[in-house]
Amino acid sequence: MNPQYDSLINEEARTQFHRDGFVIIKNALSREEAGVLRREVDNLVNFLISENMDIMTDFGGVIEPISCGYIDPPVSQMYILSKRSYSSLRNMVTEDPDTVVPILFGKMSVLAKSLLPTATIDNPMCLFNEQYIVKTPNSVSSSSFEWHQDSQYMDASAQKAFPIVSCWTALDDVNITNGTLLIEPFPRLIDPSTGSYLGLPSSLNSHATHLQHHMHLASCYEKELDRNMAITQAHNSNETIPASLQSAPPNRNQVYERQRPILVDITAGTIVFLSGYVRHCSLGNGSSKFRRAYMPQFSAGKVQTSDGGLVSLAVPCADDQHERELEQQQQEEAYQQPDEFEEY
Repeated sequence: MNPQYDSLINEEARTQFHRDGFVIIKNALSREEAGVLRREVDNLVNFLISENMDIMTDFGGVIEPISCGYIDPPVSQMYILSKRSYSSLRNMVTEDPDTVVPILFGKMSVLAKSLLPTATIDNPMCLFNEQYIVKTPNSVSSSSFEWHQDSQYMDASAQKAFPIVSCWTALDDVNITNGTLLIEPFPRLIDPSTGSYLGLPSSLNSHATHLQHHMHLASCYEKELDRNMAITQAHNSNETIPASLQSAPPNRNQVYERQRPILVDITAGTIVFLSGYVRHCSLGNGSSKFRRAYMPQFSAGKVQTSDGGLVSLAVPCADDQHERELEQQQQEEAYQQPDEFEEY
């Protein structure tokens, strides 16, 4: 861990993340950092509107800074593998003093790192995706997202091989009115012989143990709740949910209990860290203002399909020898390209 951020992601926060599949860190970003992100997304939204694009219809509310059309398409695809190349492109979207790069590869990546398995040479921590999620005013019917797990958008084999963490960052105060998150925490495992909740594994630092634990808890989810029922349960926090004890596959010596849904109500600058396997959805925006969120995702390793292709970005967050080798390869390829022939 970085001592500078120990007070943000402490042991208690890590325990909650691995137990429930998410953790909320209030005021994780400073007012200045949140302001940098707000100014960038406002520029992107204003540009798209000026191009007669509809944020919800054309983009589904999801705006990726590099690929949304604000800058010209990259000539080389090296940026998906190189931190330096990616940072250079990102600085074309918003330059100093408002560049988001120090936030993305600084505080964001450090905080996410504490919730992922220990990085190794084979599985370095990578930026997996980066997007703004914008809900336009009075868009209840078009700006909600159904129940899902972020890992479900990955190749089936990748879901079982690469942990990811999503950093859902509120850029506005977020509540039930303007399109907040609704989260169903992981079910709680119970020892049937004692009736006590089971604790976490002694260590979740290894790639395999982390995956096994999160996937096992996610496998205990029951049928998706009706959204209105989930909201009602979230509101009635003083009432107990009727016990729903079921055998936990594949270990029939364990049972699990469904947890109460959580309706997120947070201020701007707060980050909700989500496991790739936790179930969540979001509500539509019924307010008269835009609702803006920023969500970079980080992975433990370069997320690949079964045939070796990349699912999305695979940008190493650390500066290392691999980064320098990629840059050298890029320079060699550029040098080997033949000059354009003159027309005769």
